[in-house]
Amino acid sequence: MGRALLSSLLHDLMDNLLYLTSQTKHFMMKPHKYQRKLMDKLLILDALVDDAEQKQFTEGSNAQAVKGWLNELLHASYQLEELLMQIMATIKSPHSQGQQFFKVITTTKKPDKYIKARISESLENLESLVKKKDVLGLTEHATWRESLQGLPSSSDVLDNYFYGNYPKDYFYGREEEEKSILENLLSASESDEHIKVINIVGKSGEGKTALADVVYFNHKVRESFELRAWITVPYKATATFIAKKILQAVTEEFVAGEDFDILWKRLQESLDGKKFLLVLDDIRIEDELHKWSKLIASLESSAAKGSSIILTSSPHDDPKLLMLPANHDVHVSLLSIDNCWSIFLVHAFGQIDLHQHPELAAVGKEIVNKLGNLPLAAKMIGSLLQDKLHINQWVQILRSELLDAGDVDLPIPSFLVLCYLDLTAQLKRCFAYLSLFPKGYEFKQKEVILLWMAQGFLNDSDSKSNGKSMEDIGDEYFGYLIMRSFLQPFGSGVSFIMHNLVHDLASYAFGESYKHHLSYSRSTEDFPELSFYKHGELSRTILPIYLPLEGAPRWFDSSLLEQIIVKVNPHVFRVLSLSHYDITHLPASIGRLSCLSYLDLSHTALQTLPDSICDLLSLQTLRLTNCTSLTSLPKRICNLVNLRYLDVRDSGLQEMPLEMHKLTSLRALTDFIVSKYVPRFGDLAGLYNLKTLTISKLENVVYAKNASDAKLKEKKSLHELMLQWSNGKHSNGNEMEVLESLEPHKDLKRLTVEYYNGASFPNWLGDKSYWDLQLVDLRHCENCNSLPTLGMLPFLKDLFIEGFTQVSSIGAEFYGVATASQKPFQSLERLQFQDMLEWKQWSILEGIEFPCLVELYIKRCPKLVRDLPKQVLSLEKLEIFGCYALEAPLPKVSDTCQVFVHDSNDIVMRNIAKTHSQPSLRRVKISEEVHEITMQSFSGFPSTKYTVGSSLGEIEEIAHEERMESESTRSRWPLDSSSSDTLRIPKLKETSPRIISHQVEAKIPNIKQQKDPQSSDTKFDTPITTQAAIKVETSSSKEDLDDQRSSFEMLKISTVSQLKSLPTKLHSLKVEGCESLEALPNDLLEGITTLEDLYLISCSSLRSLPSLGSVTTLYIRNCRRLENLPSLESRKQLACLHHLFIGSSCDSLTSLTLDLFPKLKILCIWDCPNLQSFNVTKEYKGDLPSLESLEIRDCPRLMSFPEGGIHAPNLESIFLSNCKNLNNLPDAMNSLTSIKTLFLHKCPEIESFPYGGLPSSLILLSIAYCDKLTPQKNWRLDTLESLNRLELEGGCMGMDSFPEDMILPPNINSLCISTLKSLKKLNYSGFQHLDALQTLEIHCCGMLCSLPDQGLPSSLNQLCVQECPLLTPRLKPNSGKEWHKVARIPHIQIDHQILYLGNQCQS
Repeated sequence: MGRALLSSLLHDLMDNLLYLTSQTKHFMMKPHKYQRKLMDKLLILDALVDDAEQKQFTEGSNAQAVKGWLNELLHASYQLEELLMQIMATIKSPHSQGQQFFKVITTTKKPDKYIKARISESLENLESLVKKKDVLGLTEHATWRESLQGLPSSSDVLDNYFYGNYPKDYFYGREEEEKSILENLLSASESDEHIKVINIVGKSGEGKTALADVVYFNHKVRESFELRAWITVPYKATATFIAKKILQAVTEEFVAGEDFDILWKRLQESLDGKKFLLVLDDIRIEDELHKWSKLIASLESSAAKGSSIILTSSPHDDPKLLMLPANHDVHVSLLSIDNCWSIFLVHAFGQIDLHQHPELAAVGKEIVNKLGNLPLAAKMIGSLLQDKLHINQWVQILRSELLDAGDVDLPIPSFLVLCYLDLTAQLKRCFAYLSLFPKGYEFKQKEVILLWMAQGFLNDSDSKSNGKSMEDIGDEYFGYLIMRSFLQPFGSGVSFIMHNLVHDLASYAFGESYKHHLSYSRSTEDFPELSFYKHGELSRTILPIYLPLEGAPRWFDSSLLEQIIVKVNPHVFRVLSLSHYDITHLPASIGRLSCLSYLDLSHTALQTLPDSICDLLSLQTLRLTNCTSLTSLPKRICNLVNLRYLDVRDSGLQEMPLEMHKLTSLRALTDFIVSKYVPRFGDLAGLYNLKTLTISKLENVVYAKNASDAKLKEKKSLHELMLQWSNGKHSNGNEMEVLESLEPHKDLKRLTVEYYNGASFPNWLGDKSYWDLQLVDLRHCENCNSLPTLGMLPFLKDLFIEGFTQVSSIGAEFYGVATASQKPFQSLERLQFQDMLEWKQWSILEGIEFPCLVELYIKRCPKLVRDLPKQVLSLEKLEIFGCYALEAPLPKVSDTCQVFVHDSNDIVMRNIAKTHSQPSLRRVKISEEVHEITMQSFSGFPSTKYTVGSSLGEIEEIAHEERMESESTRSRWPLDSSSSDTLRIPKLKETSPRIISHQVEAKIPNIKQQKDPQSSDTKFDTPITTQAAIKVETSSSKEDLDDQRSSFEMLKISTVSQLKSLPTKLHSLKVEGCESLEALPNDLLEGITTLEDLYLISCSSLRSLPSLGSVTTLYIRNCRRLENLPSLESRKQLACLHHLFIGSSCDSLTSLTLDLFPKLKILCIWDCPNLQSFNVTKEYKGDLPSLESLEIRDCPRLMSFPEGGIHAPNLESIFLSNCKNLNNLPDAMNSLTSIKTLFLHKCPEIESFPYGGLPSSLILLSIAYCDKLTPQKNWRLDTLESLNRLELEGGCMGMDSFPEDMILPPNINSLCISTLKSLKKLNYSGFQHLDALQTLEIHCCGMLCSLPDQGLPSSLNQLCVQECPLLTPRLKPNSGKEWHKVARIPHIQIDHQILYLGNQCQS
């Protein structure tokens, strides 16, 4: 268990006491009795507080007394902290007699009466609390200071949440309840009720809201209702409030006024004739029934028939409290034990492997049996255990009395108490603080972290000693609360929510701290003056909560604000928000709040800020967003040396104040405004801690070179950069030079450029050395006639292009030059083109199909005619809008892709109606001229025996289709290579196609019986198992049709839920997009002796493989639940397997036994998140006599290869990439005598090569971003006689010179070094014996300034130096200081200048 929440506050008090002692030691020889007594009492209380925190939950009738004791301790601690902070502030003040003030307390003279009284009072309070320990039965425990080390970042937590081993947003169980609700919602109403009312009834924590959420976002529901709205409000609400919320939800705009009669009439108008769905989550009525009756009447009279309302309620609720009487009740009972185990499993084993810890699984099942089949309990307890790997930790939870039963008088369940007690004191304090926000609030991570920071919750000395900022610590804390399910992502993770019961827990843990932290909802109340005047002097926080669509700013009386500032204690008051209040000025007295750390004045009418605001030396956050009347900042703003976050977006500021460079603590500056008169870029130069920066009004730059004074290229911490010119401004002609001067550091992650008027972009934009750049957003660059080259950015995920009104074509310039080691846009996931008014042609490069693209948007491109990508199987969403001239066919996408085409060419919309009319594509939408394509639009089937062609089931022919290309085409090879490691996959034989028919027994799901308005045929309502005639292709001649089964080439099957039989002489089988298919019968392939190739793609429910028989190629992709990979017993069945590809699949796979595949030639594995090791059997000793190629990528948990290595005498190529925990290469690599290429990329834990070195047959060695792998003599590279090319990129930390003497083999022909950040010089001693070296490439070595004085080897005939800012100016032909060292080399490239000196001509 973690330390008590209050222990963190007690430790702060003790630290402050020690600080005061250190500051005044010259006034005394030993600590004064007051200090000694205070310290003694605090130490005793620290030893008691852990026991007290637990007993407030477990002591039965005594629990409330213990809770009262903790509240007393809280107030006493706050009182003492107030006194100490007052003394500390006086000592730290440079203008005070602070030492004399404290001397009054610490010397033997009679202390000041007031100070003595305050200290005595604090001592008495603490002594009184200590004396109560025996009455309450509190015992002292050993104390310690917790250290939170090794917590993951919030981004890592979210990746694991959505895409990890077991994605945690999956919904388990409730299939019957979900089916019942959907049938009721979607069926035609036969009753008299105009509106269907469905009431989901269940206890808190049983999953009512989760069930409603699944129904609400069901794609059929979304298509069936014109309007949908979800309303969550406090437990009881007025009809007026509900009417306002519904109206705001359906209109998506603020609704003013509180007049109920006006509101319900407006609601009636908004819903008139529309079919809507409302979800009213946990809403109860509390005012006059006649208003509710009128509101209900307005809904019923205006709604279209079939409109529905879903309510959630408790079984104990009085039916009279429900907004509407339900005509359909769905009772959510406890989940089955199996479903509870599933929920527990995905949370408990999210970080560890279930199969490697069977003892934990056994204890886990016992724990689940004690949880009463409650979903929330399974989720929370599972999350509690996920980072605990020792069996005794699990047993301790199993035996906890809180797991069986807690105090029934407590307002929160005992399983939540258990989860809370396990948190550290720091995390408890951060978690409890969130109770200041109302239930249902959508938390924003940045907002929460800034508030935690202001309260001093993020001052973790251990983390700071490791170089982490408070923002980094807050990010980890926030991520851990998500990981432990105290918070959960809402939607895509932009905001976060808290379960109501978890919020109750936070409120209970916060205790009477609410007296010190005032928060309230602006939507329901004005400033709570009574509460403030009662506790104002204790206040540390004033935080009005603003909710979306809350409307216009409220008036805040200026005299009241003055009273607030005067009344609060300036030494402890930390947070003040006046956001969205109608205030025009701040009183000068604001400057007295010496401890204020967070000031939010956003969305106010402020015209000026008082100069006294510059006296707030503790201020960390100043928010001035949307203060449009504020035109300048005070001149002394640079005094705020602790300011870390300055948000001035959309304000009225015209320029920045002087001496901004003094704000060296700034992490975020959301708008640096360039002045017309003095640009002041130099003020940015010293702000090296900036992580987020916007520079606006760049049109005011007269001399482009001034922009370089910002020194963005030196800001290693800068992750987000926005560069803005103003809309509608004429070009100055210097935009290109300005943008060139604002080149950022290579560690940039997000870049936005707006209203750039240059004709083209500088070369740095799109340079492949920007490895961390993940988002590029280019908007309204109206003078550019071509796009920049962005395809070579290796990890670019999001690309948005908008308003390039001069671009008419997009082609090769956009992609860049593809190489064997790098393909364009290899990581791109989201691509959007918008408002490209002259764009006519998109030239898609052959073989470039965006391998990772998930979303593609093309909006308002009215002249675009062609082309579109031909095939993007990774795509999940395609939207085309306002493309009137488009004639190109849509790309081939997966069956689950959502396709939306609006307001575009009729030809395209008719084509989509034909080519995408498949039952699995239930989310295809086109414009109003063509009805939505749903299952009802298919042609009918007159009997139970029907032909399955390109529509239903999509079991289609593929005669000439080549074998699916390996995912290795997405390899992130950072260096060009003349010897590419292309994965060898044999192609299908070309055939002469002829259509024949064969019976395949398959189950096609969900065919509803319904009349097609365009057809007289009838459709069927139930799943049908049938003999379906399937079109396949054959290479037979006309005379061979009688023997048709002997000539099948390839069969593709999609969208079936069962597969029972196949043609007997099939050569290749591809099963793709069968989301409901759970298993292939073990004997499915028996008797098909000709089958060579089996592809299993995007079958998300598939769990088992059939016996493989004669299969030689097995390709598995996007089958994450697949479990039964071959075992030892099946070695004979695997005897034929030559090629094995496993990608984004088999999440349960933790180890793979290699020698089960005796004839395997190619093994390629990528994105297997739980794979930890490769093994070999004792019986076969790891013999892999046929293995030729081994490729492992994106396996973050892979740690080891088999002990003793692998015995693969024919292995030619090894490619290892992005395996961040792999710490060793296979043993005895020198015995792999056929190895020719070895690629090691982004394996940061590998420190050295195995004993014995590398194989002598090695021709190419490529090492990229392996941080701990630095060339050393013990690598014995000089003995590798065959080594022809060496590539080093990134990593090599601390290596300032290269190469050392005799470290490279004398026969090496080509050497490439890139992005070696520490490299300062090249050693002649290491080059002098390289008599065969012909090519030397040097890229992005920022510290390298010279070549060896003795020159480079005479054999060198090609030299390429790019982006080495210190070296390239010195290589200027004929005049550079280093030129004489290279002048004899025939072929030289310096950046983009190519010199052919052998022919004495220059280009």
